[in-house]
Amino acid sequence: MFVPPASSPEETWTSFAMSVFKVNGFIIRAGEGITNPIGQSSARWQVLERAYEPTTVARIAQDIGHARQSVQRQADILAAEGLISYQDNPADRRARFLTLTSDGTEVLAQIYQRQVEWSLRIMTKLTPDQLARLADALEDVAQVLDDSFAGDVEDVSLSPAKPTNLKKKHPQ
Repeated sequence: MFVPPASSPEETWTSFAMSVFKVNGFIIRAGEGITNPIGQSSARWQVLERAYEPTTVARIAQDIGHARQSVQRQADILAAEGLISYQDNPADRRARFLTLTSDGTEVLAQIYQRQVEWSLRIMTKLTPDQLARLADALEDVAQVLDDSFAGDVEDVSLSPAKPTNLKKKHPQ
């Protein structure tokens, strides 16, 4: 799809954000295809992966940009399935650690095997260098955004801006 060059910084940012949303949607869809055959979901995979080393629900939520409550729901499902367990956190009684169980480690290994198979198919169309450059650029954007949020979206102060023209300039 040809996208004409943006004529302003706002349009450039919007185009970038929409591309990221599109790629995220494809990755989530692929994640569902990878995890569903073994009885899991992309959302649960994200929690399992981060519970490889003890961590808290709040930390996972912060890392993946989801609400703590949605991560808690997934963690509770995984705990009920025996794939993670809650452990005491000596630093904070209320924020227990999530850790993988042996069954969770086994399920995560199955997911990784399916993910590697999928990735190898995708990598026939991209080079490792291309993907590494894109990942580096996205990390740069993530750092700028993290700095702007100071770790808390509620702290972001947005100055009044002029309304933007939301008319589509090109068909999608």
